[in-house]
Order: sequence, then C-alpha cells, then structure tokens
Amino acid sequence: MKKGLKLFSIGFCLSISIWGCQGNKNTEQDHFSLNSIEDLKTRQYAIEGQVLYENYCANCHQTDGTGLGQLIPPLKDADYLKEDVGRAIRIIKHGIKGEIIVNGKDYNKEMPANPGLTNLEIAEIATYIYAAFANQDKIIEVKEVRTYLEE
Repeated sequence: MKKGLKLFSIGFCLSISIWGCQGNKNTEQDHFSLNSIEDLKTRQYAIEGQVLYENYCANCHQTDGTGLGQLIPPLKDADYLKEDVGRAIRIIKHGIKGEIIVNGKDYNKEMPANPGLTNLEIAEIATYIYAAFANQDKIIEVKEVRTYLEE
C-alpha cells in the first residue's frame, strides 16, 4: 500500500509540473512576439522596454495595450500614438492633463509623469510600444528621446 501511494504521489507531482510549465497558449498566440523583430538592437530595446512597460504603464494601459474602457486610452492601434512619436515620448516623461481624442473617443484622465525614467528607459519603452502596439519595429534611439524632450 505504501508503494502504491508513493507512485501516486510521484505521478501527481509530475503531472502538476508538466501542466504548470505549459503556460497560456492562447495568450502567447494572441500577443505580439518580440522574436519577430529582426534587428538585434531593436529587439533588445523592445525586450527591455516590455519589462519597463509592465512596471510603469500596463497597470493603466493593460498588458495588451487596450486601455481601460472610457478611462484610459488604448495604445494598441491608436491613431494618437502613431501621429507623433515626439509627443508620445514627452507624455511618457512628463505625463498629460486635459482632453485627448484617441481613435475618435474622448479621454480626460490625467496620466502621471515619470520624471525618474532615464532617456534610455524611455527609448526602450517607446521602442516596445511602437513595435507591439503600432506594428512599427524600428528602434527609438536615446538621442531621439533627448531631442524630443528638449523641444
């Protein structure tokens, strides 16, 4: 009886381990793949940017960039994002107050500033956002961020 219980325990633990390592396949298929970025430096920026995005932005804009109903605008396929890279970079650093229109909808919720982010971190976040949510796999360089923030 002890041997049967031991085999059951081993089998149960093995089953749980295999199940736990499979992950959520639907999420992986539906989510943008950073591996599709061919340029190595751009991919590196995007990978670092994804981590920063998840720490600083995803709480409001959501992991998938869809925003939060009528409160927080989407980043995914957002005309507002695609229209002006400089504006997006300034908003990441300085935040924004007042009404904006994204994809024809009005939003008027303040986005707080992120004054502690370095130019490199902003470049990485912007590279990730534009790759993942605007289908533009181009790098946003630190010197671009510096220039946009000086405007």
